[in-house]
Amino acid sequence: MTIVIPLKGGSLSNTYRLPQYDLVCKEIVRDKNREYGFVRWYSQMKKLQRYNTLYPNLFPKILGVNVDKTTAVFKMEYMKGFRDIKNILANDTLTDEQIFCISQAVWNGLNQLHSVTHAPIPGAGKLYFEEEVWQKLKDAIAVPEFAKFHAHGTYDYNGRIVQGIDASIHDLENFFSELTLIQEENIHGNPTLENILYSFEADRVVFIDVYDESMLDSRFLDYAQVLQCSRSHYGYINDNQVEVDGVSVTHRLQIPKNFETFNYQFESKIAEPRTKEIVDVLEATQFIRMLPFKVLAGEIDKAKFFYVHACYLLNKVFK
Repeated sequence: MTIVIPLKGGSLSNTYRLPQYDLVCKEIVRDKNREYGFVRWYSQMKKLQRYNTLYPNLFPKILGVNVDKTTAVFKMEYMKGFRDIKNILANDTLTDEQIFCISQAVWNGLNQLHSVTHAPIPGAGKLYFEEEVWQKLKDAIAVPEFAKFHAHGTYDYNGRIVQGIDASIHDLENFFSELTLIQEENIHGNPTLENILYSFEADRVVFIDVYDESMLDSRFLDYAQVLQCSRSHYGYINDNQVEVDGVSVTHRLQIPKNFETFNYQFESKIAEPRTKEIVDVLEATQFIRMLPFKVLAGEIDKAKFFYVHACYLLNKVFK
């Protein structure tokens, strides 16, 4: 009898472990939500293939792919002794020294990944805005329940009044139209803490669930997505319930202190003011980018909560 252990790994994909074979499988349905399901699944597999060659110790190896009439699945090695950092911070009793080691290991992994650089593409910021912000917002609004929520324009976020994205959209478009990068880099594309595995014994990280549709291949984007989890607590909140009552959203969760300690250690290395500004804007837009994945997976309340959180972050940047 085949033992199957379900794992988390994408709103529209099915990820599971086959312990008897030391395999992790990522499965997708091929005939529904192809743009946000199959196309992303396929691009992830191909990016992992490339990164297996470039960074043999940073990513799990791709071991094969199977396909039938309705589904496709690729198989990866199971990383023994590694756990995702989100769950480590959420559940373990840790010393400040241990958290420092985890943060340093993340920086070491990111620095290795970002060591391959490219000449920047002029206009990539505008492309990012159009595809990863504006298009993702339009795709989410295509779902009537979310469209009705979006139309309110003003929200209550944990007792604060927050203006919807219409209050920031022109500033946001100008920001990305004027964004000029010295270089671009090889990036992960979605390094939330859930997508970074850490081994206490090896004191190193392994990255999973890469994203290849970022439009803007900047290390700043990777930094922003770490902060998306450590500073905005995306993964921890996403694992729990949010409360949505009309235009009021909250989570009422007690965030474990480990996240604050890790975030202090990680964020302290992002010191240059212009870099911080870029990272802050990118962190906010990641919550817009995810909206179609949430609404298509039926997680409408989570989509509403994270949309308002994005607006809250943008209100702070463009005040």
